[in-house]
Amino acid sequence: MIIDDIKTIINPEVHIEVMEKNGYGTIILEENATDAKLKKVILRGFDTNQTFAFKLDFAGKRISEYLNPSAKKINKGCDGIIFTSIKHQWYIFICELKSKKPNETEYLLQFRNSHVFVRFLSAILEEFYGINLIENCLIKYILFDKQQKNRLNKTVVKGIKIEPVEVIADNKTFDVYKIHHLRENEFLNIRHLKLT
Repeated sequence: MIIDDIKTIINPEVHIEVMEKNGYGTIILEENATDAKLKKVILRGFDTNQTFAFKLDFAGKRISEYLNPSAKKINKGCDGIIFTSIKHQWYIFICELKSKKPNETEYLLQFRNSHVFVRFLSAILEEFYGINLIENCLIKYILFDKQQKNRLNKTVVKGIKIEPVEVIADNKTFDVYKIHHLRENEFLNIRHLKLT
């Protein structure tokens, strides 16, 4: 199964637990920086058996020990990468948490690096397990932030589906779901995103 093969190649130290809550898989993404105002986000709506998550931005680890740590641009990763199947379609959610108004250049760089890492994983899985993630999965980007305390900016996480916003960087287009101001124990049901 694709999830088991992905788990096999990812260091267990960076795995994120997929918990069962009220019949759905739940993932908690956490930010460990001491100055972070957005410490965690809760995502629900996953099939526990068909979901795996890991942290790419892990204290004391770089995306690759073979890359020069002082090289600009290439060493920034996102807070969470989630592999899951929803209604028979495989998805990869690349997630980033920001404690204030997000800097577009910065978070797009993190999305790009994380996407490159996913392509690297796909090459390993194709070579050794016969699985091509890039062909079989849709990649989606989710940005959580705390911006400014303004009720008009708060993302409604129930009711209408959340649409992605198109963001362009270096002639590459990213459809980013921007989730603003989740309350401390409020959660985002992943199925509340407009995925197609």
